[in-house]
Amino acid sequence: MALPELSMEQIETLRRYAEEFKEWLKTPEGQADVKEHRDHEKYLKEKLSPQNLEKMTSDEFREVYKTLWASNIWGNKDWYVDNKLLKPNGFETIKRELKKLLYGPGEIDTKYDEFRRNVKGFGPSSISEVLHFVFPEKYCLWNEKPKSVLPFLGLTLLPDRFFKYQITSGSEYLQCVNVLKVIKNTLRDYGIIDFIDLDVFFWHIYSDVMPAKPGEVGKKVKVVPLVKPMKVRILDHDGAEFYLLELGRMLGFLTYVASRDQAKIFNGRRLGDVALLKEIPPFAGERDLNSAREIDVIWFGEDENPKYCFEVEHTMDILRSLNRLAQLQHIYAKFFIVAPEERRSKFEIEMQKYPYRRMRNRYRFISYDELASLFEAARPFHELKIKLLGEE
Repeated sequence: MALPELSMEQIETLRRYAEEFKEWLKTPEGQADVKEHRDHEKYLKEKLSPQNLEKMTSDEFREVYKTLWASNIWGNKDWYVDNKLLKPNGFETIKRELKKLLYGPGEIDTKYDEFRRNVKGFGPSSISEVLHFVFPEKYCLWNEKPKSVLPFLGLTLLPDRFFKYQITSGSEYLQCVNVLKVIKNTLRDYGIIDFIDLDVFFWHIYSDVMPAKPGEVGKKVKVVPLVKPMKVRILDHDGAEFYLLELGRMLGFLTYVASRDQAKIFNGRRLGDVALLKEIPPFAGERDLNSAREIDVIWFGEDENPKYCFEVEHTMDILRSLNRLAQLQHIYAKFFIVAPEERRSKFEIEMQKYPYRRMRNRYRFISYDELASLFEAARPFHELKIKLLGEE
């Protein structure tokens, strides 16, 4: 597969950030980040060596999986290992397939697909993390960092869907490896020798540079006017929760409304009856579950993990809602503030402040009118699906 080529403008952009990166590496923060990456490399290389993998026990596998950075999306890691990895796959299958993925013959795209086919519960982030840290000279880490940093740097060398969705195949992962290989080779003169060095570079851009882009403070988001007049009008907190619950149901999610709001009535219906879930699924430990119970509306996937978390702010301080959502920042979900349009500027101002600027890509603002528009667009599709397919 031929490697892509960078334009002169893209190369100059990389070099400009790499110069600053070299100075950052001399700081205590930079040195600590390098040490964290290299310690992780040493641990996984040792634990997943051919000799140790051969004699690995299920308890040892549990500990290895729990150290993966990709596993940090799970609040209760032991529950996930038991119910989503060991029970559906069996430990011997996992161990056999890991050996084939890491040390078996064949090209990586084929081995990647075979592993995904034979082992359930490992996503692209966890598979690439294992490959990356055992063979940092050959394989890249593909997670939220490169998916955020590459567009920021203008390195549009991969299909747009790679940045919006999870990659689904070995050939797609190989495309990511090849693109990041070109970037790595371009930055060799700046001390970026293997893919771990490149990931440290991406992490620095992601955590320290992107939130502090010049010109972002107070920047107003352009709002696209709605073309059609809306039949649905959302005027208050209860109405916003009602339409979030109805919209989530139509889109195929399991919906939950905070217990304090379940007795509220909107359009003659009790919000607790509109929600599909009466209790929070046990997706995490009790501390996280308690935090989740306070969020206004949550959409859960079929795996009973939260996908979208919504806080409705009609008149109260948006900061309160941001703080509530931030309690679940280690859970792999997206966070939304739903409020009247005139509150968007307040949201944008808060997003420039610590600690929210470090999580800027996790938060979105949806106005009442935008929610109503989305609901009206989804409703005819939902009704047609019921009519033609007989499915809710």
